Amino acid sequence: MKPEHIEQNLEQLADKIGTRDSFVDDVMSRIKNSPVQPGKKTGKPNIVLRRILMKKTVKFTAAAVIVIAAVLSLTIWDTAVPNVMASEVLTSAIQAVQNTYSIHIKAKLRTLPQDNFSYINPELDFVPIEMWAKQSGDGRVRMRIDKPRRQLTMDGQAATMIINHNYITQIETSAYGCFNCDWLTRLIAVNELLENELKMAKDDPHHEISVYHEEIDGQNLLVLQRYSQANVSKDDYLRNKFIQSAERTFYYYFDPETKVLIGMQMIVHTGGEDVLVFEITDIEYNPEIADSHFTLDIPSNATYHKEPEILPDNEKYANMTPKEAATAFFTACAQEDWEEYLKFNTESRVNEGWKRVIGGIEIISIGEPFQSEGYGGWFVPYEIKQKDGHIRKHNLALRNDNPAKRWVVDGGI
Repeated sequence: MKPEHIEQNLEQLADKIGTRDSFVDDVMSRIKNSPVQPGKKTGKPNIVLRRILMKKTVKFTAAAVIVIAAVLSLTIWDTAVPNVMASEVLTSAIQAVQNTYSIHIKAKLRTLPQDNFSYINPELDFVPIEMWAKQSGDGRVRMRIDKPRRQLTMDGQAATMIINHNYITQIETSAYGCFNCDWLTRLIAVNELLENELKMAKDDPHHEISVYHEEIDGQNLLVLQRYSQANVSKDDYLRNKFIQSAERTFYYYFDPETKVLIGMQMIVHTGGEDVLVFEITDIEYNPEIADSHFTLDIPSNATYHKEPEILPDNEKYANMTPKEAATAFFTACAQEDWEEYLKFNTESRVNEGWKRVIGGIEIISIGEPFQSEGYGGWFVPYEIKQKDGHIRKHNLALRNDNPAKRWVVDGGI
């Protein structure tokens, strides 16, 4: 079914039920007028949201149907709330975003400035994130996502990412959710993704949704709440380290009259407390964005991502255990053997600044490897001492699912 057919069906359904606030009243009476009622599967206490930052809009969105993606992303219709209510909100949201050609979103996320787009840490301070999308004259949608030390652009044909201002990864892809940014691009997703979002919303049993009215700072808002289970167990190493590995609740805030999205928050439930981890702080619809904004400036001395090649003695490395690979990698660092170092990396060369950080280290200990439910590789505990005396103690991530079938460092250093 094409997206326009979905829209027509929802509009027909909405016409049958009307746009009466009684549906909201029905929902509110069932949740006993609580700001946020515990979901059926969570049993967690109420969350009181005291603040929301928003910007009044003059124009409403179009090609980058943000509201549709926000409503549908990774949800199912909770049986505790009538399907007609969610459909009514969605239909109004579709109508509200018919004239958009660009969008700019400012947000903040508890993460590291250079790390993966889906990496989170409830104990960290907020890092700013900005997102842009624009429909070009050729019909393509261009997107850009920025963190302080990680930038990504996508245009439906290729994607370019810069990490730490110097490390470049470029791939040919039609996907807008590459490099683990899919949860963000759903906020600025294009019309063609509607059908896929709707199918995913209905098919995934790990999420539930409810819709209700709430007064925040004296303003009446329409709220769509989505609770999502973590994809790892509570004692797993990756618990609460990535979006998907956290038990979380999303709150989408709509203007009750126009149904335009004006804010969004994500709460992570750590067991001990509920932590605000992500928040949209500003949404601008139909801003003027130059096409050049979607082309990243690549430095002349950049280091490029390079897939591991099969070596003359490749079998030696392919037969290593994760612990042996970690030991060989850190030994290469200690001896400043950069040719050997690159056999365990996907870098085209070793940055001179990084050589000063990791070169000449002292290996204090290398522990026993372990795995996580949410990761296809291995983690190897280690402790090293840098030349400047700084102690690094972490878990080295290694994986060998590459064409050469040998271990490469995937994080943790």
